[in-house]
Amino acid sequence: MSVSLGVRVTRKTRHSPSRSNGRAKMNRVRTLVVVTALGIAAAAPAHTQEMPNCSVKIVVSGPAGGTPDLIARLGADKLSAGLDKPVIVENRAGGLGAITSVEYVKASEPNGCTLMAANASLFSILPTLYKKPPFDAAKDFVPVSVVARSPNALVIDSKLPATNWKEFLALLKANPGKYLMGSGGVGTPMHLYGSMLKATFDLDITHVPYRGSAATIIGLLGGQVHFTFEQIPSFLGHAKAGKLRPIAVAADTRSDLIPDVPTFKELGVDGLDAIAWFGLVAPRGTPKNVTSAYAKILIEGVRDPKVVARMRSAGAQTYGTTPDEMAAFMAGQLSKWAPMVKASSVMVD
Repeated sequence: MSVSLGVRVTRKTRHSPSRSNGRAKMNRVRTLVVVTALGIAAAAPAHTQEMPNCSVKIVVSGPAGGTPDLIARLGADKLSAGLDKPVIVENRAGGLGAITSVEYVKASEPNGCTLMAANASLFSILPTLYKKPPFDAAKDFVPVSVVARSPNALVIDSKLPATNWKEFLALLKANPGKYLMGSGGVGTPMHLYGSMLKATFDLDITHVPYRGSAATIIGLLGGQVHFTFEQIPSFLGHAKAGKLRPIAVAADTRSDLIPDVPTFKELGVDGLDAIAWFGLVAPRGTPKNVTSAYAKILIEGVRDPKVVARMRSAGAQTYGTTPDEMAAFMAGQLSKWAPMVKASSVMVD
């Protein structure tokens, strides 16, 4: 008779060392494959965000051919090369009609496919001209990069009995109501510089608005006005010919186009170092890694000697910032332009 006690006896099987090592290696290979696959899967969404599956559009407020358009197209070329996809520039209404361009981009999908060519006139000056600003640059948009800066300068008729800032200021003070200041229009940066100058030194000068920079320079050359603030390329040829005389640069540093001309800051004048700037912004909600990827391409792109030369011919100096640096820069420029707008007494309901 046999009795079962419910005990299961297991026979121990011996494996050779080589067979055990083989199985261990196979397990390690399988683990590596799984980990690698998980890594690729985790990285895929980030890569998709960095490179949106669409052609990118840069909206420019204003016609083709102007400085904002030129700089936007240079940026578009570099983005296109860096992203390996089309980047187009779309020109829309300028002036006060620029608000429609801003609203269009503001309402666009925040996916990196639509960008706005931002500049000082649109994002530093225009919002402060309105009692109820039509948009909030800091809340409605996210920064990409400031790609260029363009200083303006105080330029006078060379026939005036003044060869520098000190002599010119003395001339204005000694002849109240005699001298006329030209600008490219009411509310333009040139007008705001003049208004700040007038308020700072309590000057009696008359503002003569023209329709754009070209007309202003013609008026200055013809003796219809005596001085203006302008972007350097617009008068550089006439200055070299001795017809016009730049006497101060409205920026925090000198311009390499007129390196012998001091800044207002060097001359002890505060409040006249706001500058024209150009960059790109995206609709609020655009992923940070998308804007950072674009900024990286632009920062590298503006170092291209050909880009530097093209921008220099337009009176701009290449810059290149990260999104965070652009946010700080825009806030600083807004604080500089706001007092100038207030001094001009120009407000839009």
